[in-house]
Amino acid sequence: MMFSKAAPVMAFLVLQVIADATSIPGSSMMARELLAKATPVSGDKTPRFLKDGEMMMGWMADYSIQFQGCHTLIQFGEERNNQEGGQSALVAQHLARFRFCKKGHCNKTNKCYGEYLTGLQEFVNGYTEFKMEIEEQKCENVREYCNCEYANDDEVCENQCYTDAGLENCIEIQDDYEEDFEIQRYLECKEMEAGNDDGAQYYIGPTCSSNGKHVYLGVFQDASCTVPAPQGTYEKYNYYGKSLPYSTESLVSNDCIDCEQVDDENNAQNNYNGNQNNYNGGGNNYYYDDREVAEVCARSYEESAKCEKGMNGISPYPRVYDCKFVQHTVYMRDEESTKGHAEAF
Repeated sequence: MMFSKAAPVMAFLVLQVIADATSIPGSSMMARELLAKATPVSGDKTPRFLKDGEMMMGWMADYSIQFQGCHTLIQFGEERNNQEGGQSALVAQHLARFRFCKKGHCNKTNKCYGEYLTGLQEFVNGYTEFKMEIEEQKCENVREYCNCEYANDDEVCENQCYTDAGLENCIEIQDDYEEDFEIQRYLECKEMEAGNDDGAQYYIGPTCSSNGKHVYLGVFQDASCTVPAPQGTYEKYNYYGKSLPYSTESLVSNDCIDCEQVDDENNAQNNYNGNQNNYNGGGNNYYYDDREVAEVCARSYEESAKCEKGMNGISPYPRVYDCKFVQHTVYMRDEESTKGHAEAF
């Protein structure tokens, strides 16, 4: 599945600059397409550090990406000026915050670096896609060595192998409800596929928990997933009477994901190459590290606002120009939330 294009946030930045012109810089989180063509704004002296048209991100191969939190900012949607049918003119912008930690040191603060903000939809899409690929590979590995060739019932035999390996999720469940619900479809605000006898239309999309630590799916009354629907709406209108998946279980966790892309067949060779890359005389050769970086790390990094203070010797050219924007969004909005104020402009 291809990643969705990152939603532009320029309108949001303009509004934020107006709200606090003394503390917010004019930089922005840009989609990949814009990033490739972007001209550094005045005052940003940081080199683009591109190689063959791509950001040099080989350093990430020694790190893991870790989800840190979720932030919802309510902004005025210019395209909603002439809203119809009572639709709200406000639009919710969801942002994911993440950092990079040295492999094997996921929860050690002194081994984790940077603060990054990117669109929640793109981050969760990459995260869930990566997790599904990993789980699929694990299931395939167990199935390959299950030795059910002479079993009376291949399916029962395979299911037992999955259970023995602690991979019950690999067992195919004959549940029409589970098969019909596509999580990936609702990573952006989409119309709810369910009966609505009263003519009302509802939408499903990701939303941040009140404490900003989790990402849930929620039901909303508007097409921008800003106005929550009454509790129990999904149960009322879906054909199975079940709760909305991931309405109480977070779509993402703060578990670290290794950023080095390693093929199972070449695992040993890649590990050897990785060790060689780590010891190139202690100089700046890591700038030209050609190890492949997992897409969930690369794409999240490319499309993020970056605050890389204290990352000299880690990133080739630490980016710090977005720090005011990142810190304002993270800390100021968190402070407002704890005081009960809305995160709006």
